[in-house]
Amino acid sequence: MTFQYFFFDTYPGYFLQVLPIALLAGLLYGVRRFARDQSAPVSRKLFATLFVTYITGLLCLTLFIHLIGGLWYFLFYHQPSGRVYHWFDGNFDLVPDFFSHFSRENLGNILMFLPFGILYPLSRDHKSWRDTLWAGLLLTIIIELVQPVMGRSFDANDILLNFSGVLFSTTLFFLIRRLVRRQPTA
Repeated sequence: MTFQYFFFDTYPGYFLQVLPIALLAGLLYGVRRFARDQSAPVSRKLFATLFVTYITGLLCLTLFIHLIGGLWYFLFYHQPSGRVYHWFDGNFDLVPDFFSHFSRENLGNILMFLPFGILYPLSRDHKSWRDTLWAGLLLTIIIELVQPVMGRSFDANDILLNFSGVLFSTTLFFLIRRLVRRQPTA
């Protein structure tokens, strides 16, 4: 396996392409948030910074991965990648069929949205289970609606799988939080 294949054509490679951008966005947001917001608890500011880092990485992976890959290719090899970008592709797959053939990509669609159900309520004041689910569903629908503009396809499977990740992590987070709050203090 060559570096080029690993970095540009594998899931870990895509993650490595996006990681510096997400970390930079989180760092810039964190510095600004910690400097300006003196009233919020440090934990809330830290979770908000992690949430911005996560959302930046998520958007880069789902919407801008081809552009980011072209940028990295140019930085490494000092020449264009030769990839042709098809803007406004308009490809729509409206039939959910993941249940007949569950793949690694389907699992990835669930895993990508697991952090949302934990980081979103931790980064906001008084967010409920329902608010978190609505925000997660809205985010996944917006991403899917924008993907055809970015040369990718709208896929009903992605909405269902992404929301499954949000639903699982949100439910688990709020159950654990309820259990921890019910524990008697010694």
